[in-house]
Amino acid sequence: MRTTARSAILAAFLTLTLAIPASATPLTFPHRNQDGFPHDGPPFVTASSWIIYDETTDMVLASSDADTSRPMASITKIMTVLLALENGNPNDQVVISEEAAGAGGQEIGLVAGETVPLSALVRAAMIRSGNDSAAAIAEHIGGSIDGFVAMMNERAAELGMENTRFANPHGLDAPGHYSTPRDMLIVARQAMSMSEFAEIARSRMMVFPDTPSGTPRSASNTNRILNSYEGTIGIKTGETPNAGLTYVGAAERDGRRLFVVVFNSVGSKAHFADAIRLFNWGFEDLRINGTLSAGIPYETIAATVEPSPLVAEAGVETLLHAAAQGLTTDSPAPANGETVSAGAEVIEITRYPDPAPRSILSTFTYWLGLVTGASDG
Repeated sequence: MRTTARSAILAAFLTLTLAIPASATPLTFPHRNQDGFPHDGPPFVTASSWIIYDETTDMVLASSDADTSRPMASITKIMTVLLALENGNPNDQVVISEEAAGAGGQEIGLVAGETVPLSALVRAAMIRSGNDSAAAIAEHIGGSIDGFVAMMNERAAELGMENTRFANPHGLDAPGHYSTPRDMLIVARQAMSMSEFAEIARSRMMVFPDTPSGTPRSASNTNRILNSYEGTIGIKTGETPNAGLTYVGAAERDGRRLFVVVFNSVGSKAHFADAIRLFNWGFEDLRINGTLSAGIPYETIAATVEPSPLVAEAGVETLLHAAAQGLTTDSPAPANGETVSAGAEVIEITRYPDPAPRSILSTFTYWLGLVTGASDG
């Protein structure tokens, strides 16, 4: 039994070492059943392109056609609301223009000439997916729709969204308006690092100020799996004739945070079904069984209690189970901001191995010693 376990550890370590070159390469899913590890791969989904990312370990778990630009629909509003929170004051009073009120598509029902707080507009844009609210935000923050679109593209370039171009603040089909799953993952992580955005993204309902004539306005979140999928914390849905169904989702379980992005899912509510399949695969089939560090094996690991993500302090951290699956890392640009909720309880687990190696070669020797019996670690 011990020999079998050691052989598994060595195989996983060799898989990891050989799979990761000096610079990160795109994820590959080789069919390597001969290595003795189960290898079912990711589930079938209807989406034309998608990505699933584990923020806890900074690892792309799998992707398909994740760098092909496609229409993005209302997940556009992630960038719109991000810019509103970065550049505006929630207490700002916004006068609604005729153009904003007549944006078309899904709306919260803005009336030209009324005055609405910016805080209400950002909630309507995210929760109701109001195109009128997105247009009003754009005019207020950017001075005009065109001015705001320029800000969107500038921010996208700053974040490293290399295959994205915005043409409007709401996501209605337009020439030159496109993105990719990998790029939307980048802006989603940036947005969710802001507590104000994260709170809005996980809200199931909202009450909007009444119309000037006194008609009540309220809305439930278009992200329906907030009510049905365990651990869901956001973030945004989308649908247009050209884009099909799009979705950016985030969920937390057992101290892990996963992001899923799907473009052009096909079928009724297929974007939700696709996301759930990918989440299930990530949480259940690729659950954490252990860690290998090429820098400092098993010194101190700080783990936060659910729902905050795991924080691992080491040179190069990866999942032992993921290594056994033949995964390689391909991380998007890191988001700026804390991924651990303020005030979250932290548990420190300290392990004391043999003197910790400080290089990849010495780490390999360390693990080889465990396998051959030269070390009792």
